[in-house]
Amino acid sequence: MSGDLRAGPHYRPARQRSDAPPILTPSASRREFSADLRARALATLLIAIALLIAALLPRVISLSDFYTTDEAYFWQGRVARFSAAITEGDWANTNQTGHPGVTTMWLGSIGRALAQRAGVPEPGPGAGAVYLAYLRLPLAVVNALAVCVGYLLLLRLLRPHTAMIAAGLWATSPFLIAHSRLLHLDAMLTSLMSVSLLFLLVAALGPPARGAPRPLWRRPSLLLSGLFAGLAMLTKSPALLLLPFAGMLMLAVELQTPQHNTSAAQRIAGALLRATAAFLAWLAVAALAFVAIWPAMWVDPLGSLGTIIGEVIDNGGKAHSAGNYFMGEAVADPGWSFYIAVIRWRAAPPMSLGLIALFGHGIWQLLSHRADAVPAAGHRRDPDEARQRQVMLALIAFCALVIIALSQMPKKFDRYLLPIWPSLEILAAIGIAYALDWARGLEQIREALRRTRSRALLSGVAVTAIAMPLFTYSPYYLAYYTPLLGGGATAQSALLTGWGEGMEQVGAWLNARPDVERGPVLSWLPETLKPFVRPTVAVYDLDIDTLTEPANYAVVYSSVAERDSSTVAEAFASQTPPLFTLRVHGITYASVHQLPRPYTRSIDAVFSGVHLRGISSQLTGSTLLITPSWDIQQDRPGGVRSFVHVLDSTGNLVAQIDTVIDDGMFATWQTGQQFGTPMPIALPPTLMGGELQVVLGLYTPEDGQRLPLTFGQALPASIDGPDAIEVLRLRLPGR
Repeated sequence: MSGDLRAGPHYRPARQRSDAPPILTPSASRREFSADLRARALATLLIAIALLIAALLPRVISLSDFYTTDEAYFWQGRVARFSAAITEGDWANTNQTGHPGVTTMWLGSIGRALAQRAGVPEPGPGAGAVYLAYLRLPLAVVNALAVCVGYLLLLRLLRPHTAMIAAGLWATSPFLIAHSRLLHLDAMLTSLMSVSLLFLLVAALGPPARGAPRPLWRRPSLLLSGLFAGLAMLTKSPALLLLPFAGMLMLAVELQTPQHNTSAAQRIAGALLRATAAFLAWLAVAALAFVAIWPAMWVDPLGSLGTIIGEVIDNGGKAHSAGNYFMGEAVADPGWSFYIAVIRWRAAPPMSLGLIALFGHGIWQLLSHRADAVPAAGHRRDPDEARQRQVMLALIAFCALVIIALSQMPKKFDRYLLPIWPSLEILAAIGIAYALDWARGLEQIREALRRTRSRALLSGVAVTAIAMPLFTYSPYYLAYYTPLLGGGATAQSALLTGWGEGMEQVGAWLNARPDVERGPVLSWLPETLKPFVRPTVAVYDLDIDTLTEPANYAVVYSSVAERDSSTVAEAFASQTPPLFTLRVHGITYASVHQLPRPYTRSIDAVFSGVHLRGISSQLTGSTLLITPSWDIQQDRPGGVRSFVHVLDSTGNLVAQIDTVIDDGMFATWQTGQQFGTPMPIALPPTLMGGELQVVLGLYTPEDGQRLPLTFGQALPASIDGPDAIEVLRLRLPGR
């Protein structure tokens, strides 16, 4: 009998066993597929939210901490002027600097409007950094959002777990967090360049979209890359490096596009034509964004572009006017090895270890020739792995391009390298993923990871290692240097440290001093200190050539001292031991010294660690004003009193004054303190002309005992008792 007997009229299918898998109908398959897609989308959303929180919190908490130098001297004022120009429709004045810093000023203007709505006054002496916190807030939020956008783009380029690791490193990098919190350029430039770069990689290397493939120049990801590139160029001129990189990447992609029945010349010409079309589309979107968002381009395009060119030549093309510091030496240009050192010192351990793992994986691939191996018959290359390798090579090329370009410029700072930091974190994540794949291949490790407790323990250690700096360094993320090289304590001998951080602590210390209002405070970077010092205290630049009145305290800041650019001023400020030294995470940021009180007559006598440098004297009518200059040379209890006796030519006491030499302001005295309380002495109106001898000594009020004179020439005890010195002889005119 031909055919299948089961098709006969009496055929009945056997009842399905209860333990057999169900037979899925096409509709059931679609439902399960849709449910799987929804589950994946939900997981992606939850991870993105978690990354946003991880990125946002350290970037927005405690923003009213300190002023960096550039915020105090430049960006706060630029934002105010930019905002005023926008309000008044004065488009030309939105050209505030050649950086050009437009995105920073736009976001800062939003923060300024929030501050005004909240009733926060404009900044001034003693006002703190609350106003600055409002200006910083929009930038911090945008920089955190860039992490989420980056994660979603990385999902189209890398394996999901690798993308999550990369975004996690990006979100928690102390170096990125430190600058993402500031009213400045480099973190914003980093976010915009990185998002532009990832959109570009998605357009060029990402998985093909459904439907008919679009040419490169029509892909939405390419146009979005151009948009963010334009915003990056509106931020700072290093974004121009995206132009050659984008062009080379597009050409490389088009050269790899298969072309059938064409000669080599035709293939190259066609690739060049298609890459040019894609590049022009990308550039057109960038240019449109550049013009649309910068009002100065509407009215004075040539002048605005000329400002940028001038900034590149006159600022970036020359060494910093204050010099630099590298590997223990004050230098003008740190040289080509500077940015390699920055990567070593600024990279957190996960990034360093990930890059080492990636390098090791690459060496292993070369030695084993696996990178060039031909797949065995019946086996296909993993497209995700192939794409990841392409992304890896593109990121390495981008980092190399930026490092080489920046190394040619004589002006170098660690923050200039920030635009490649997310790329380095992504590369490190790829290295970590390779290391994890290798570890899972080891039997012992695989068995250990199967145990829930082992997995939980390893996860806890990893999370703790990454999160620890976020808690221990807040808000001093700028002080973070890798503990693998000794942290900040050793970094200060290698790189320039200090950008204004710590001045809020210096200001708080000064405000607590009872004598802080007895003269101006001299400081390097005074604009970073003024917001934190009482408004009644004048704060001047530590420039001894411009001093017009005696000063009280002097603040020496590390980043100025390291450059050796103001050695004379430093020596002037440091002629007394520091009363306060600010150290944070091993970095010595600042020291505060009290300057000697002025005097006209040198004495040089020491009473048990209390040094009398000299005195000034003035006779006005019947009042003799003696102003001593005291220098405390050892820590001791306060309250010591000084007596000044005026003796006539026969040795009789005709006038005197007793006073605590610090006006009773300090219970204890610290080495390096300087006192100079004036001592007015009323001379008897009946005192006739003749020579007067002015005698001085110290005693403790508790027992009336005089302090021993340990250095100097004491008068005979018969004249005015023991341990007294002559400080002045005065001849009165006849009355």
